[in-house]
Amino acid sequence: MTIQLTESPIPRTGLDPLEPGFQLDPYPYYHWLLRNDPVHLGAEDTWYVTRYADVRLVMSDHKFGCASVRDWWEEMIGPGALKQIMRDTMFFEDDPKHARLRGLITPVFAPKRMKALQPKIDEVVDELLAPLFRRGEMEMVNEFAAPLALTFVCELLGIPREGYEGVRTWSLDIGPTLDLIPNDEEIRKGNIAMGAFADYLQGLIESRGSHRGPDLISVMLDAREESLAKGEPPVTMNEMVSTIISVVFAGHDTVTNQITNTMLALIRNPDQLDLLKRDPSLVSGCVEEGLRYDSAVQSNSRRLMVDVELGGKLLRKGDFVVALMGAANRDPAKFDDPDRFDITRTGTQVMSFGAGMRFCLGAILARLELRTALDRLVRMENVRLEIADSDISYQRSSMFRSLVELPVSFTPTGG
Repeated sequence: MTIQLTESPIPRTGLDPLEPGFQLDPYPYYHWLLRNDPVHLGAEDTWYVTRYADVRLVMSDHKFGCASVRDWWEEMIGPGALKQIMRDTMFFEDDPKHARLRGLITPVFAPKRMKALQPKIDEVVDELLAPLFRRGEMEMVNEFAAPLALTFVCELLGIPREGYEGVRTWSLDIGPTLDLIPNDEEIRKGNIAMGAFADYLQGLIESRGSHRGPDLISVMLDAREESLAKGEPPVTMNEMVSTIISVVFAGHDTVTNQITNTMLALIRNPDQLDLLKRDPSLVSGCVEEGLRYDSAVQSNSRRLMVDVELGGKLLRKGDFVVALMGAANRDPAKFDDPDRFDITRTGTQVMSFGAGMRFCLGAILARLELRTALDRLVRMENVRLEIADSDISYQRSSMFRSLVELPVSFTPTGG
């Protein structure tokens, strides 16, 4: 449905992504900003960038740095395991260290290897859905989407099945602290979880020994030994642990949320759901439209390394700049009728996976999981929400669009 606004939803103090209305539905805010104030000075003197071209620039240009965001985050988070471990995450690094850490894991995400996972993805999706289809109801976030995403991120990393539950629990406790808006209790729980997660991963790495495979832990250990043999500085244990944790968040929560966000869009747009049922070949288009229309990743933060003019405004060195990827995906200069959900849309180039040197390495795997999940989920007959549309809620977040739950019912199948 196209959003029509005549008055600004933005308060006089500027955009605040924690405002309840924005948390529930940011798209009317994006709609207004894109047409009236595309480079917007919001609350706390933070710049919000909305246009597709400007967001691409912020996400890919070295003038917009990440390391200085880490400095601010560390001051906010205080001492503890969070600060100790995440000081080496790729999320908070600029080149050359970012390129070095990214280069360590790039072989794991080679397109040929990702595509070879398709039979396994089919198998896991069908195993997860079989009992749910027979039951005729599911809570889609925790009973399907999260277990699916967790299975494949753990497989890529080399985490054994008995470790899956711990990874899920720790990531849920750590997640809010990486979102730049944690409260004291979230920081406390995050430090405990980070310490436990790091201890588990260090033990896993140390126990790997010569038993290597194609997983990320093995690849990093091989790279460490190669560096030592050449007399070069090797990847440290802390860098390995922080890299693994970074991959968990990049590949687990985002896929979980994108599956459920797209299914909610389909349920709310029954004409598109019926169209996909009639023509399953449209599933790839549905994946791309879901990523565009309601992206799991809504924003990413940078800090300016130099003064920059953007949208006719002067942004100063040290200023915080938030690239609103969710807004860029609704830019009318890039997409016709951008507030309409249309799975037949063509030529879609979404900003949901970032841009430039930080384009998501896991994009191929994410799309494979999304295509298979949606292909199976749309086979549900008479699917309906088991929660009032007005009661649908999202996790508190400045960066992610994450449903708390998505309970649905449908006609049972499968015997």
